[in-house]
Amino acid sequence: MMATANSDYANFFPKNRQTRLPGGYMGKILRIDMTTGKLTDLNLPEESLLRKYWGGQLFAEYVLLNELPLDIDPYDPANVIVGMTGPITGTGFTPGGTKMCFVYLSPATRHTLGRGATSGYFGTSLKAAGYDGIIVTGAAQSPKYLYVGEDKVELRDASRVWGKGIRDTEEMLRKESGHQDARIGCIGPAGEHLIRAAMLVNDYNHTAAHGLGAVMGSKKLKAFVAWGTKRPRVHDKNRLIDAGARWAKAISSRKTTVKKRLTSVGHGEDWGAITKLNWRSTIITDEAKGLDQNRVTLRPCFQCPRMCPWDVEIGEGRFKGKVGHFNAGSEWMDTFYNLGFKGNDVLYLSERINDLGIECSHFACGAGLAFEAWEKGVLGPDHTDGLKLEWGNLEAVETLLERCARRETWLGNILADGPKELAEELGGEAKNWVVHTKGGTPAQHEWRPLLSQMLRELVASGGMKPQGAGGAEPPADLRYREKWGPLDPNQPDGWTSSHCWFALNEKPPDGVQSMVDSLNATTGWDVSLDETIDVGHRAIILQSVFGTQRGWIAEHDWQDVGPRFLEPIPDGKYKGFTIAKWLPGLIYEYYRISGRHERTGRPYMDTLTRLGLEEFKEWSQLD
Repeated sequence: MMATANSDYANFFPKNRQTRLPGGYMGKILRIDMTTGKLTDLNLPEESLLRKYWGGQLFAEYVLLNELPLDIDPYDPANVIVGMTGPITGTGFTPGGTKMCFVYLSPATRHTLGRGATSGYFGTSLKAAGYDGIIVTGAAQSPKYLYVGEDKVELRDASRVWGKGIRDTEEMLRKESGHQDARIGCIGPAGEHLIRAAMLVNDYNHTAAHGLGAVMGSKKLKAFVAWGTKRPRVHDKNRLIDAGARWAKAISSRKTTVKKRLTSVGHGEDWGAITKLNWRSTIITDEAKGLDQNRVTLRPCFQCPRMCPWDVEIGEGRFKGKVGHFNAGSEWMDTFYNLGFKGNDVLYLSERINDLGIECSHFACGAGLAFEAWEKGVLGPDHTDGLKLEWGNLEAVETLLERCARRETWLGNILADGPKELAEELGGEAKNWVVHTKGGTPAQHEWRPLLSQMLRELVASGGMKPQGAGGAEPPADLRYREKWGPLDPNQPDGWTSSHCWFALNEKPPDGVQSMVDSLNATTGWDVSLDETIDVGHRAIILQSVFGTQRGWIAEHDWQDVGPRFLEPIPDGKYKGFTIAKWLPGLIYEYYRISGRHERTGRPYMDTLTRLGLEEFKEWSQLD
């Protein structure tokens, strides 16, 4: 424990709570010691602390900072996983009430915060079992899974599913639970073999990425199974119904359609660029060919009308009849465009990588580098065990996926570590062909034409989902305090001010305010928009503190980056554009605006004081 007498954490989990439990909370955190098998119920903090640290990520970060020892390896049993829902999760009256966020020491970078956030039904089912979150410590001697139900809570033997893929594991554990509506979050072979960017996958269509699965594997924790029928109490149901309806209206323009899934090449279509051939081409051609022959079923998250996740039955080609389950993003599509594939071959391989539990960008950037090295004669058959790494070679890619997931052969083992490690092994010019961010990987989209998104990817802690994006003008609800824009995408001025936003659709009036109103109607608080931004600011600052404690400095954000990610765009409508001409100034400005030193990333003392985080003054910037 790092808590001192002056820390909020000194009595963070009180033996007996003395204040009101706000609406939206169940009241308990489950602590699991994998080493001893001991399970302990912890009371939630007092109301003043809940309001200070509300939200899954912030709450979980604060606990992790106080529980995680310094100077350990991510696979040390002393690494801690903290998973937390937010107060609106599971009420059933808001589009966004689905989230659960896990934090831990990142296996990808070994020194920054790892963050895996997931939607679907797992977080709501954990609440239905009576818990707001979980803290996992230690490591078991043999495979286990955690059953969290309203009837009982226990660690159970997982030897029967150890070695199984995600899909078989979910089916087997649901049947074993005795509840057809139980929700499972589990790891595949990638997590078991400590692939540094292995994922947790839940409810078929959802992932908590960036190394969570690897940390679970190091603890011999195969899965979480959650079941229950409880619902969190809400403070004012009528107000919540109204706010949730306004929130749903604000995001109505972003609803997914079957037609889009049958014709779209993914997220990059919105700005007209995808990753191809290890980030050496961006032009969209016929990558969507054959998709219109498929059968698509849209899947909701808990009470959310956007219908982002989807299932597919492939309707043409060599994989006709195969089924796939996909989440809201389309990073996995860009993953296989990046390796030379099109159409339904992409969807087939995407299902394979999800079932193995490998984070797609980790594989895309590593395998893409390997394929380019093969093309240029730097990597030969003596290191590929018979595979011909030719673009679009499905047998080679599918075999590499299996080898990576199980750390088999020289190339499979190093792909499991990551693209940065492969570049260092290959040496020479290959070091210039790699994409990574501090050893982690950016979300697999062609971000390079987009200033705000590139800034987001660079300043994220590496191997962690970044903190929002940005826009050319302030969100409508925040124009009373935010003054930038309209911004020019070809100029750096103003983009750092626009950088961190979290709303599902911030552009229409009420897009942000409806979310805050939902929070207040749920909890009984009177949180303002300004206070909401302070909560997000705390989360960002604690992320910096976490990295600072382990050797990160802000200069790594532009210095420890794969060179290919900062190259001028090679072709297409954005040919020649690069954010690099504005670095490091853009990153320096971001840290200054957010109250941190531009070169170290450490928060200034007045920033900590304003946010009530003085207990971390040891890690502040003193000059």
